[in-house]
Amino acid sequence: MPALAYGDDMASDPQMDLRVSRLENDSNSIYELISDITSTQQEHSRRFDDVDRRFDNVDRRFDDVDRRFDTIESTLAEVVRRLPEPS
Repeated sequence: MPALAYGDDMASDPQMDLRVSRLENDSNSIYELISDITSTQQEHSRRFDDVDRRFDNVDRRFDDVDRRFDTIESTLAEVVRRLPEPS
């Protein structure tokens, strides 16, 4: 029987073929999971950006309300200043 070159024995090993096939399937599954995770992360990022924009809008509205209250407070202080002193 002729001597086998290194690797010839491994190339005909059905167990090795099965292991390689499983590793390839596992690798493909991992890439699919990573793709799903990436997609979910991008969706969450978009949603977070939307929520952030909404908070910015609410913050601007509160700033407007604060300015209005400051104006009302000033006006009220002026009205109270003009009232006659109680007798």
